[in-house]
Amino acid sequence: MTRYIKTACLIVVITIALVSAAFFSYKCIRQATVDAVPEETTGMTEAAETVPPETAATTVPTEETVPEETAAETTVPEETVPVETETPKVTIDAVPHYHQSEYPDIRYGNGTIATSGSSVAALAMVATYMTDHVYTPADIADYAVQYGGSHYGRLEKVSDLMQIPWKRALNVNEALKAVREGKVAIALMGSRSVFPGGNHFIVLTGVTEDGKIRVLDPDDRDYSAWGVGELLENGFPDGKLIAGYEGAWIYDKTQMPEEPFIYEPEPAPQESRYPGLELTDAEVELMADLIFMEAQSEPFEGQQAVAEVIFNRLKSGDFQSSIHSIIYAEEQFAAVKNLYLAKPTDTQYKAIERALNGPYVLPEDVVFYAKFAVNKKIWGTIGSHIFCYSY
Repeated sequence: MTRYIKTACLIVVITIALVSAAFFSYKCIRQATVDAVPEETTGMTEAAETVPPETAATTVPTEETVPEETAAETTVPEETVPVETETPKVTIDAVPHYHQSEYPDIRYGNGTIATSGSSVAALAMVATYMTDHVYTPADIADYAVQYGGSHYGRLEKVSDLMQIPWKRALNVNEALKAVREGKVAIALMGSRSVFPGGNHFIVLTGVTEDGKIRVLDPDDRDYSAWGVGELLENGFPDGKLIAGYEGAWIYDKTQMPEEPFIYEPEPAPQESRYPGLELTDAEVELMADLIFMEAQSEPFEGQQAVAEVIFNRLKSGDFQSSIHSIIYAEEQFAAVKNLYLAKPTDTQYKAIERALNGPYVLPEDVVFYAKFAVNKKIWGTIGSHIFCYSY
């Protein structure tokens, strides 16, 4: 009996153990399941977080179109560049007013623009108006200096070279009629005119409301001169322009070519080929006298070439050691004995300036010139002079 009881108890204990084990296993499985839920949620979250790449992938067509849009945007500046960089044509509707007194140091004629340059100041006004390109009196002087002759001869020459159509009016009524028709004119007023000094160039620009002629005077001193200032302010009656009238040049802007010639001086080299050479005032005057006597009738390039020969001799070391001694060397320059007769103008001084600083006419080893070939090593001819290399 006791044995059965022990057996039953043992069975009960084993049963309880099995139940406990089963309960424990169930609890562990449940806990594991609960613990696994965040992992599944995390996985879902991670999947959700991977959506942006998928979304990005879905936006690939948009990204592919970006280069197209960018390309389109980048081509817009290219298409508009010509429009943006192209300088619009500026029309100058009125004749500007220039004053000689603003150019006291620029040589012209036998003096400076301030003292002798009413013609280039007047032409600068008209050229600016006619070409729609700003020219100063200094620009016109730089161009005109290459051509000799009278002031009005230079005026006509430069007008031709700049392709500005003009017509000479010897009759004052012809000039006044042209101005009343809308043209402009440069008039030369003589000593019998109301302008002090005479031989003065003025610009006739239009007509006032009461029929008088509007005048621009390059000499600003005249605006305060008795008898002239009031006329310059209010306009000239015809009679005041008839007295002392010596001629005029009529300019019609409607006759200008569509693409007018624009004068731009040729740039000089960045460095002089005569480094360290600085001329004294006395040397400049001596060279100007010599060029005037030796080559005043030659073209401008020929006058500059004479100056270059002197500089080339000085640089070579094979001749005298100074400008003075080179010019006065025995039997070298025939005009030396007549230098006292020289009356150099702006042309000779400009020839010296360009011979020193460029642009140059001759090679630097050309050291002779004459009206005949001094040796067989001829460089070339300018005007009536033949230029040669050294022996």
